[in-house]
Amino acid sequence: MGQDITYLCIGLGFAYLSLITDAYSKMIMGYCLHPLLTAEGSAKALDMALSHGEISQELIHHSDRGSQYCSFHYVQKLRQAGINISMTENGDPYENAIAELVNDILKIDFRLNWVCNTFEEAQRTVEASTVTTTTCGLT
Repeated sequence: MGQDITYLCIGLGFAYLSLITDAYSKMIMGYCLHPLLTAEGSAKALDMALSHGEISQELIHHSDRGSQYCSFHYVQKLRQAGINISMTENGDPYENAIAELVNDILKIDFRLNWVCNTFEEAQRTVEASTVTTTTCGLT
């Protein structure tokens, strides 16, 4: 599974969308739109992904070296679930290509790059796009 965070424009500010994508199916397994760029949003996306059921012993969580993914709480959740941890060497987005692809598809094809007036409007837009991609995948 790949994890990344992208930002959405909301009025004059931003919100941060944490996404966890299954590398094989390209389906979004977990997401959280959060008003702050903190580990809390990433942890909520991880909780959603983990709620889907049994975890394979060979599952690998891949991310960049963002502070959210290096936080004690986040790493502990991964270890407790028996998930192997992989991080890019130097934060290069090319080393996390699937996550970057998902960000681009959501922003371009689902128009998440449009400015929403409120956090609630952005939340509805995110939910509509992630329901589609969770059901159909991003092929």
